[in-house]
Amino acid sequence: MKMLSLPTEPRQAALAGAGIASPRNAGEAMRNPIATASANSPVLSFSRTEFSNTTGASRISMLAGSSFGNWNLTAGMESLNYDEMQRYSEDGLTVDGSVFTAGTIATQLGIARNFNSMSAGITARFANQNIDDSHMQGFLLDGGVKYNLLKHLEFGAVFNNLGWISYDAKEIAPLFVQAGITANCALPLGFSGSLSADLYKRNDSAEELRTGLEVIYGEQFSLRLGYYEVLSAGFAVKFGSIAVEYAYQNKEALEANHVFGVNLHF
Repeated sequence: MKMLSLPTEPRQAALAGAGIASPRNAGEAMRNPIATASANSPVLSFSRTEFSNTTGASRISMLAGSSFGNWNLTAGMESLNYDEMQRYSEDGLTVDGSVFTAGTIATQLGIARNFNSMSAGITARFANQNIDDSHMQGFLLDGGVKYNLLKHLEFGAVFNNLGWISYDAKEIAPLFVQAGITANCALPLGFSGSLSADLYKRNDSAEELRTGLEVIYGEQFSLRLGYYEVLSAGFAVKFGSIAVEYAYQNKEALEANHVFGVNLHF
């Protein structure tokens, strides 16, 4: 279930998880409920994470969003699947020809609204995890608010995965809270920039300070850098109604992984 706390979209991954106060597309609503408020027109978002061979897993997600009157809605699904794993006997010996599988799948619905200088959103999620013949189900909520403090300053705070898990083996939902601030500024030659600093705390880990820098040229191109323990990086390019995104991360536990994304605007 801890995969429900991983950044899923290329922008989030490239900024090392920072930028909670400044979502730029509805696809980020997989982890940031405030991002649902950016679904002002119909959009489809796809992303895929390719983990290192050490992890032996892949994650995919799909999210659709649109506005309905004063409200914005999103619906998403994601899954994490592992390669087949070798089964062992109780004395630690391999069982020839016997393997098992593991994975998690989650679906969610989100709703948000803009109130002048404030945005607020909430997401309900159902998750199912299987390891061999053991299953767990989670019923979880995300929520968040965002304020435009000044013309070039944004503040946001969210909580994720608040709820409960029914299980036949003990596991705790990966509850986390995150608060951050983003400063925006105009740059020469038509570029703009944003600098984000976020505090992140998960119920089973120490506090983290995440920072991210994004340089944007209109709606066509953006370059992203992030830092938490190690550097991460990525970019986005928009061709008409299609935006293509990429991020690279290198975490100590997961080693290098790549996040690919496509956003279709209608």
